[in-house]
Amino acid sequence: MGLTRGGYLKAMGIDVWTSRLTVAPEVGSALETVVQSGNSRDQLPRQAPAADIEPEAPIQFEAAAADKKIPEFMLALFHYETIGICLSLRAESELPKRLCDDVARALGGNIKSVRYQLLKWPMLSTSGIDQSINAAREVVTQKFRQMPSRVLVFGDDVGEYYNPLRDLAPMLVGAVGAQTFLKVPSLKGLLESGSVKRELMLAMDHWRAGEVP
Repeated sequence: MGLTRGGYLKAMGIDVWTSRLTVAPEVGSALETVVQSGNSRDQLPRQAPAADIEPEAPIQFEAAAADKKIPEFMLALFHYETIGICLSLRAESELPKRLCDDVARALGGNIKSVRYQLLKWPMLSTSGIDQSINAAREVVTQKFRQMPSRVLVFGDDVGEYYNPLRDLAPMLVGAVGAQTFLKVPSLKGLLESGSVKRELMLAMDHWRAGEVP
């Protein structure tokens, strides 16, 4: 007989957090100067409601077949007591810990108490454990439920594994239950664009002040 739900989630490392970080050097604190100087409170645009789309039967059939494939992704999760950060990373990426610390500090997070997880999918080589897209979504959903009440997400593709983020417009705060989320489309795009950094700082400023559009 297969693993129970609880045993399955335990095997996937749902409750495993690391207190001491032993990670690669950060790629550069590109937001540090902006974090220290960003005080703008200009009005953010409001998010347009997502349109309801009902797929036709052939699309549903293709999606069902795709669900059997094993996805590959890597998510870094930081827990700063009141602030959470999730980053979608490539396999060769170095972890930008200093950048995460700077952003969390700007949002009032406790840097000294940081806990960290690195979720690599697929996680196990055992053929008896389901590692399909549906299984990945279940695991990622459980991990997000363990995160603080405010979570900053870097990467549009995270919405593939946590459905509530799919329709969340970039740089706008959205609520999911008792949590609020702010999504940045791409970490790489952020590091390469001064305008994106300023836009993030403006969004963080409203978020910190409790001004949700």
